[in-house]
Amino acid sequence: MDTLSLKQVRVLDAVARTRGIGPAAEILNTSQSVVSRTVAAAEDALGRAIFQRGWSGSDPTAFGSIVLDRCARGRAAIAQAEAAFAAEGIRANLAPHLKWSQLDAIAAVVRHGSTLSAATDLGVSQPAISRTLSAVNGFCPPLFQRRRDGLEATAAARRLAELGELLRREIGTLAEMLAERPGLERGRLAVGMLPFSGQDLVARAFGRLTHSHPGLRLMAIPGSYAMLTDALMRGEIDCLMGILRRPPKIAALEERFLYHERYALVARADHPCHDAPQTMTTLRDQTWMVAQHGTPIRSYFERLYAAEGTPPPTQTCEIHSFVQAEAVVIHSESVGLLAYSRDHLAGLDARLKQVAIDLPDAEVEIGLTTRRGADVRMIDAFRGALRPDLPQTVG
Repeated sequence: MDTLSLKQVRVLDAVARTRGIGPAAEILNTSQSVVSRTVAAAEDALGRAIFQRGWSGSDPTAFGSIVLDRCARGRAAIAQAEAAFAAEGIRANLAPHLKWSQLDAIAAVVRHGSTLSAATDLGVSQPAISRTLSAVNGFCPPLFQRRRDGLEATAAARRLAELGELLRREIGTLAEMLAERPGLERGRLAVGMLPFSGQDLVARAFGRLTHSHPGLRLMAIPGSYAMLTDALMRGEIDCLMGILRRPPKIAALEERFLYHERYALVARADHPCHDAPQTMTTLRDQTWMVAQHGTPIRSYFERLYAAEGTPPPTQTCEIHSFVQAEAVVIHSESVGLLAYSRDHLAGLDARLKQVAIDLPDAEVEIGLTTRRGADVRMIDAFRGALRPDLPQTVG
């Protein structure tokens, strides 16, 4: 692995902060092609990917997160040096211009007091040292005063020498530090969470993965089926969890079964609907808590009323979160159509009660949807982390 150039450090930090090549190019006042080439060169130097396409732009890999943390520290150190100059009324435009060779030359002259001794120390020619110092004077105040016995360092030179030492500690040792961690997980696991089903299981699985795969970057993104399958096809997420479509809406996707849930009607424990036998027809005038249009739950709801020969109620409340949906039912007169595992239904919140209607064909499959041919190593690790908490199959 090679040490990153200070230009690469600056560009990587900008991409990380803006989450994209285009926005980074804007704040750096350069072209997107320059930013792309610089990122590629940095990844080639380190031998691993630093960024990958993510939900909202360029996401760092787990490996990249470590690199970018060091880059951010480097940027902050340079900004602090610029601020120190500014406090003295000196404009020093360090960030766009500094190079390792310049910092090394300044530090060597500060140590030895002459360009000749500095050149010998660094193994370069004396004219090369002189040219380097002249280049620095183009964006920085004078660094040395000539004396009979050599060059006397100014406060600016000493400040830059200290900056060089700090940057070497933060960035110059990066390659060695990464080489000492060959088992560092390089990947990211981004899981899309469909409304209602299995969201609590994702959180528990992520908790396990933080121990078994400490370098893995974890992301959980809620959304609709259309939104998440689009993200899946673009590579922004790795899988999505929820009710399986059987078959998936896109042929390039495949579904992996995890467990069964069953649709159930629930209402507040003291809701009047529990006082007498009910049918879907007698409940038609209730306010309903139902998933949004286009979801399997909503389609099932509409089929129930189609079987009764009547259109479904139009007064419904649509919520994307299972926990929030239950909360709405608890605090309203609504009847909710939700999906529960057998274990979850047996441990139903005491403020809720299942409406005593035997729903037909109520069992649904919960699982993961992935891209065909995708690398599934991290997805398999995720399935393994899910397994201890998977509910018993509904019979």
